[in-house]
Amino acid sequence: MRTLVTTIALTLAAFGSQAATLYTGDKIDGVPVISQLDIKDLPAGKLHRFLFRGASNGIGQYFYLPVQVAKGSKPGSRLVLNSGNHGDEVNGIRAVQNIMASLNPEQLSGSVLAVTGSNPDAINRISREWATYNDGLSTSNFNRLFPGKENGTAPEQQAWLMWNKLWQGNADYVLDYHTQSSGTSFPFFIYADYRQPRIQQLAELFPADQIKKDPGEKGSTETTFVEANIPALTLELGTPRSLDADMIARAEEGTHNVMITLKMLEGKLGRTASSVNTYIGNDMVTIRAEQGGYADIFVKLGDKVEKGQLLAQQRNIFGDIIKKYNAPTAGKVLSVGTDAVREPRATLVRLLLQNPDPKCQLGC
Repeated sequence: MRTLVTTIALTLAAFGSQAATLYTGDKIDGVPVISQLDIKDLPAGKLHRFLFRGASNGIGQYFYLPVQVAKGSKPGSRLVLNSGNHGDEVNGIRAVQNIMASLNPEQLSGSVLAVTGSNPDAINRISREWATYNDGLSTSNFNRLFPGKENGTAPEQQAWLMWNKLWQGNADYVLDYHTQSSGTSFPFFIYADYRQPRIQQLAELFPADQIKKDPGEKGSTETTFVEANIPALTLELGTPRSLDADMIARAEEGTHNVMITLKMLEGKLGRTASSVNTYIGNDMVTIRAEQGGYADIFVKLGDKVEKGQLLAQQRNIFGDIIKKYNAPTAGKVLSVGTDAVREPRATLVRLLLQNPDPKCQLGC
């Protein structure tokens, strides 16, 4: 146990420091390429743009991540905005682009480090997962690979480089922007670890539709930061593959609320969870297809449902009803399948609920 505690302490100490910003000497479209970032090196009161050199592909070419740093004229909190862990989830990318465009570094305290596309492999293919071709095609969920592996697969190396060479020493708070994946849809939804009061406060600064008190997912950006004692949220901004102006605007509004609360910006708070009456749950259940078939979904995002209520049904190729799905519990509709063709285990409906079990008070 003593060895484990020492190892964790050393890891956290290492994450709190950084060596220097390292420039490779290359430029792409006039943008300088870096292999390591230390915001302390950068001139204050300015917006800086870089391409961060990530992992390499099968022909030895690098993946480059677009990075912007708004370094304020005064000291303050260091906020990281990450987007694009999944390649079909684009609302977060646009939200972060807009947030950075709105900042005046001369009026900013602290710094904002923004990544607008952390998984270029998947973004280029408009696909959720990173594809690797070692011994045949396989895919991996990039948002389950943090803090990565220095000598792992390409996506594992990418996660390791981001964690150790981009974020290390540059983060006090983290917002990670997503949407639902292809074939499904979310409202404006937040995963937040309510065991941490600071994280609860940050989550409720957003005008979200729903929030889940959530203990996290191992290997996700959010949870890896939380495990390093850095408050982080996962923001889910609606549907994939296309831009939703309302979702993007609400993400911007909440992010500015965060920066005002952290005293990075001056101003008045916009809408928050309290003002829009956000539904906050502590558990969820997913109703999945038990077989293949064409799906009819009978509920909409945000609907309140009762136990036993008919949620969905499936038909065969002749149009016969072959399966009906009822709500196993009361709750609020958190996600729906949007693709009509549903294979076994595909999501039909997901419910967010308020589980009275004491062990779920802060999230199950």
